[in-house]
Amino acid sequence: MAIAGGIADQMGAVMLAYAVMLALFARERTGTGQEVDASHLGSMAWLQGLGLSARLMLGRALPRQPRRSAVNPLWNHYRCGDGQWIALSMLQPDRYWAQFCATLEIPEAATDPRFATMLERMMNCTACIALLDEVFARRPRAEWLRRLAEGGDFIFSIVNSVDDLPDDPQTVANGYITSFDHPAFGPTRVMGIPVRMSATPGEIRLPAPELGQHTEEVLIDLLGYTWDDIARLREAEVI
Repeated sequence: MAIAGGIADQMGAVMLAYAVMLALFARERTGTGQEVDASHLGSMAWLQGLGLSARLMLGRALPRQPRRSAVNPLWNHYRCGDGQWIALSMLQPDRYWAQFCATLEIPEAATDPRFATMLERMMNCTACIALLDEVFARRPRAEWLRRLAEGGDFIFSIVNSVDDLPDDPQTVANGYITSFDHPAFGPTRVMGIPVRMSATPGEIRLPAPELGQHTEEVLIDLLGYTWDDIARLREAEVI
């Protein structure tokens, strides 16, 4: 399935912005400017840094792991009875297994010789995951979230879809979704600032510019061009 949304475009822009900030910092320290370069290829390779580093150091990339045969069934995601997904993130599975089985109302699995230890669950991961698939399908996600929260010190989370994100409590609380009074569309919900700063917090102040909207402003205010210069550039169809 293709990933929509231009991930490489966005990550390339993030990396370029990061490089520009570094160059500005270096200029402040040294007084020397420099050329900055970033690419989709380099940006996406960096996003896969763990797998690429494994290939470089171990001679092989980290293998893709189908969820039905994940070696640690407590580091996996499961579909609940209402079609919503839940993710488990317990890297020390033996610490949780007995209490986890009690919370899921399958206490017999805690002493099943196929699943009793991390090694046994790894060797029988397909059967263990099939059991957990069947159990999680018995109830809706909201009930599982409540049971897991009450049942022990488990590490778990919901799996959000893009449709879920605008109203996710953590998204709203952190300001990742905010309201903006757009000059053309009026009050509009938009993505907020993805990082928080205590002294100089960012905010959405302006809409994305139209094509060429700031050309004259940049040429005159930043680059010292005159209106006559701009007229000549327009006549030559440069701008």
